[in-house]
Amino acid sequence: MNERRLNRFKGGIFLTGFMASGKSTYGKALAELLDWPFTDLDQYIEKEEGRSINEIFKQEGEEYFRTLERKAVLSLTPDLKNQVVALGGGALHNQHMVDHLKFNGLLICFETPMVEITKRVFDSSERPILYRDNGEKKTKEMLMDELKTLYSGRKKWYDQSQITINTANYKNNEDLIRDLIKKIQLHV
Repeated sequence: MNERRLNRFKGGIFLTGFMASGKSTYGKALAELLDWPFTDLDQYIEKEEGRSINEIFKQEGEEYFRTLERKAVLSLTPDLKNQVVALGGGALHNQHMVDHLKFNGLLICFETPMVEITKRVFDSSERPILYRDNGEKKTKEMLMDELKTLYSGRKKWYDQSQITINTANYKNNEDLIRDLIKKIQLHV
């Protein structure tokens, strides 16, 4: 095993994937197993802004949020050595961002079936995409169509990850994290 190489690795582990793909859940478990700090970029931005992502979207719009997200990634990256960072689903929005993260660590993507993502988003109340402009909740079918369209625009960025994990291939989180650790050890 490459445990020594992993111990010498001085980059960050950046987790990407579409919204509700499990980045925060898997990220916390991975960080705990590695005994590294964990940062959830959305929570970091909420703390810095003093308001929720949903409120930021409603009050300022997506473009403003993406600017906050980009600034947070660029300013935090030098301090994220030997940390696990869960990025927002749209954090990879240009080639510069992808290259920056890969230069500063390991970019790992979680792929989750769209049916599962739709269910998770629909069952949540905190996702801006879940609501129409008038505040009314979208139907599951409408939501899935929008999610598919959004995903197709982001896929080219996710596909550049150094490691991709299809979450549907695992029966439980423990097996996924164990396999992910093996893949990381082979990669570093």
